[in-house]
Amino acid sequence: MKKEKVLYVDTCHDVAGGQRSLIALLEKISSDIEFRIIIDQGNQKYKQELLKSGINEGKIEYINSKPFNSRFMGGLNLLLKTFSKSRDYSIVHCNTFYDGLFSMPSFRLRNKKTIFRARCGIELSNHGFVDNVIYKLSTVILANSEYVKSTFSRVSGSLSKINVIYNPLDLKFLDRIDVENRDKAKGYVIAVIGAITEVKNQMEVLKAFSLMNDPCVTLRFIGEPRSTEKDREYHRKILAFVENNHLQDRVEFTGFVSDVREKLIDVGLVCVPSDREPLGRVIFETQLYEIPVLASASGGNSELIKDNITGFLYQLGDVNQLSEKLKLVKNDNATVIRAGKEFIIQRFSPEKTYLAELNLYTDIQR
Repeated sequence: MKKEKVLYVDTCHDVAGGQRSLIALLEKISSDIEFRIIIDQGNQKYKQELLKSGINEGKIEYINSKPFNSRFMGGLNLLLKTFSKSRDYSIVHCNTFYDGLFSMPSFRLRNKKTIFRARCGIELSNHGFVDNVIYKLSTVILANSEYVKSTFSRVSGSLSKINVIYNPLDLKFLDRIDVENRDKAKGYVIAVIGAITEVKNQMEVLKAFSLMNDPCVTLRFIGEPRSTEKDREYHRKILAFVENNHLQDRVEFTGFVSDVREKLIDVGLVCVPSDREPLGRVIFETQLYEIPVLASASGGNSELIKDNITGFLYQLGDVNQLSEKLKLVKNDNATVIRAGKEFIIQRFSPEKTYLAELNLYTDIQR
């Protein structure tokens, strides 16, 4: 059977949900396609995560996406590199707006197929005309939730070229790490997982935690700020809140963690307070790992959680309600845990994610 030739482009300078989703996809389909992935030469964390997942280093290519501190010059680099690659690959799969803007024209010039993976609702973007350009350049747009698909109504009255394929499920979360030796001596632990950035809304859960005023509960942030100054400033504000409210003994910051399971051994509840999260992989991986999730009823979260059945929801912005619901960490949530895990396995089975995307590569060539 002919293998499709796919060039993946992901020059993000960090390792966040979009990069982990692409890694999870490549882990499952890499033997079924001929591919290369282009990443930024300075993103050593991404390289290491790809290698850890089993991707051969020969499949990874590098580019300077910011020469002379200029993203535009980096874009021209990317345009030229992908134009050269478009002779040998039939499909380009772009993982960020930047990658799509500079890589998809190369493939369109050779009448090749273009895929843009939409991992955020564009109602939150400030890309302006870029949203429209991305839509027109794409053969297919892959939205990772119905919510993300709906936001493209801002640029087109027809959503026919948008397919919803959920993020790949990382099955390693079926494997427990040292589950029998959870240390309960410290009391209860609530975790917030993900890059520390304003859209992830960590400050809201921090304020709610402060209102709890319960010395038996610890709040753990698993992740680090992204490389932008805006995110670093948001991180500084969070640290200042912790200090000003004397929470240093009850709030932990792990920094970047390759395998978050290492930091979940003693966690009793994961909180996802994101503002219009497209489809939080943190939610379904945590549910798969048999930890209950409390999330904002915002964006794609409601597609993943049935309140009080497979998890818990709170109203975004309602700090008092969130504070009350954080106390769920002390409950026996066994029934919710079982229901959440069953729901995730059914909805994110490989044939609905990995195979759907693999089949798409063949379908768009017809």
